[in-house]
Order: sequence, then structure tokens, then C-alpha cells
Amino acid sequence: MLVTLISPAAAGKPSNGCGPGFNIGEKTFGQFLLLERTAAAITDGFATEDQLRSGLSVIDANGDGKICVQLNRGHEENSAPGGQYGYNVVDNAASVPN
Repeated sequence: MLVTLISPAAAGKPSNGCGPGFNIGEKTFGQFLLLERTAAAITDGFATEDQLRSGLSVIDANGDGKICVQLNRGHEENSAPGGQYGYNVVDNAASVPN
């Protein structure tokens, strides 16, 4: 899965929700797996659900099972292998308060 990581905030920091620009918003791991591009990555054999959950758990620094998701123009137009599956994903504690 093509995911752009932004360094998470310190572990244990409470959620601040998602900052401006995270146009898909805050999602649980389960909700993320149901997003169109993520579901396509699983269906197409690009990644497994277990691999994605493992990657999300690394991003989820505050351990609340939620992340912030963004589909940006670069991922919409990315023609690199796997580009059609990409989202920007950060921990919800890494964002500014709403």
C-alpha cells in the first residue's frame, strides 16, 4: 500500500482530531480498510489486511485505533506502481486541534 507517513506525535498524546487538509477525516483502522483505494489494494493483491493493520498500528502513536486520512492531488494523479492505492495517513494526535 502506498501510504505517505508523517511523523506521529509522542505516544500517549490524546487525539486532537484531524487538521485542515485531511479531507477524508478521522478513521478507525476498520473504516480505513473499507475506503475505496484501500479495498482495491486488498482486492488486487497489492497488500493484505494484516499488512495494512500492522502499518496503521505503527502510525497510531497514541494507540486509540484512529488515524487521519487525506487523498491529495499527487496521489490522485500518481502513475507509479501502486499509486492508485495511495493516501496520506497520520496519527490523529499529530494534527492540530480543530
